[in-house]
Amino acid sequence: MKVGIIGSGNVATHLVKGFWKAGVEIAVVYSRTLSAAQKLAAERGGVHVTDSLDFLQAPKADIYLMAVADQALPEVAAQMDVPAGAVVAHTSGTQPLEALAGLTGGQTGVFYPLQTFSKEKTVEWTDIPICLEGSTKEAEQSLEALAQRLSRKVVLLAGPARKQLHLAAVFACNFTNHLWGVAQDILQRAALPTDLLEPLVRETMQKAFLFPPFTVQTGPAQRGDFSTIQAHLQLLETMPQYRQLYEEITQSIQDQKEKA
Repeated sequence: MKVGIIGSGNVATHLVKGFWKAGVEIAVVYSRTLSAAQKLAAERGGVHVTDSLDFLQAPKADIYLMAVADQALPEVAAQMDVPAGAVVAHTSGTQPLEALAGLTGGQTGVFYPLQTFSKEKTVEWTDIPICLEGSTKEAEQSLEALAQRLSRKVVLLAGPARKQLHLAAVFACNFTNHLWGVAQDILQRAALPTDLLEPLVRETMQKAFLFPPFTVQTGPAQRGDFSTIQAHLQLLETMPQYRQLYEEITQSIQDQKEKA
């Protein structure tokens, strides 16, 4: 099985590294900027790089994975020429199969790895859930065979369910990371070392995997400790954006407690 990679950003970078490690042949890497494609393919020889979406003029791949921005999917798909019978799949958690409706020829699908990717940080693909959808049974089977080369957690997931999963992932990953950044900023303003919070963060996450998080919620909002809450709000008077976050999350915790 041969793969083509469309894109050169974070997801594309980790897909290329993951496929190489898994022994999957990469036939072609595309980027709008040829030098970016060359840089991505530079670790190994023999990979065709291109800034053209006419893949009929490149070594043939069985599956083309589109790791491009969500808003660019329809435009890029409409410009692609792929070999007959090839599968073209995007890697988005929110976009439907219909985002690739402009594709001429080929079957379409979704190959969505549920992970946060940064070029600087290596990931372990075997533990990353890969969510799949195909326009045909044949496309799904091809994507499933490819995904199983990378991961032990491969799931067939239709568009509406995938959108719900992506929404949950934003809360679990993006918002959590942002709040950790807020916490670090507060410490830095007070000239305190950020590593003081690391054991607390680790314990919080480990506990959240062992128990339903709402059932092990702690802190002043959960206890109804309004004097501490007011003291915190006073400290946040010079940080209005963080004060608003504090008030909204405190209210959410209190609302959840009342439902229990």
